[in-house]
Amino acid sequence: MPPRPPHQRLVPSSAISSFIQTEPIEALLAPWIPDAEARAFVVRCMLAEGPAHHRGANYVLLRLLGQVLERVPPRAAVPAPAGEHLEVPMRLPPHLAKDSDPKSFPLALPVGPLERLAPRGSREFEAMVDCLTDGPPQHALANVAMVALLAELLARLAKEAHP
Repeated sequence: MPPRPPHQRLVPSSAISSFIQTEPIEALLAPWIPDAEARAFVVRCMLAEGPAHHRGANYVLLRLLGQVLERVPPRAAVPAPAGEHLEVPMRLPPHLAKDSDPKSFPLALPVGPLERLAPRGSREFEAMVDCLTDGPPQHALANVAMVALLAELLARLAKEAHP
């Protein structure tokens, strides 16, 4: 069997960057990150850092979740982060970290959706938290943002089921 050719991108990075818009994502995350500067920082980490295909995937998935959220009747006028949350640690290399640096990102991981999958405190729960919050900021923050949006969707759907 002949060797596989190396993976080739069919779409240049510039084409991916051309469809990414920060404004809709900033607006989508406003209920979870009220401070505009903190929100811009999180959105920059998700949409302007790392490989282009990750930035593009983050944008597409967040926009689609936002569109679903728009179609499900709200619990209140504005979604509000309900329930308990866990901080998402900023993992800086020791030689770059300063004592004055923030220790966590300004977006927290909702616990409720994970408790639907595993009991809090279990190895499975802890592993899920680690999987969602570990890695480069563009991965961890996009994961946490998607869980936050899914938590809101689940809460809205529960409200519809039990008005």
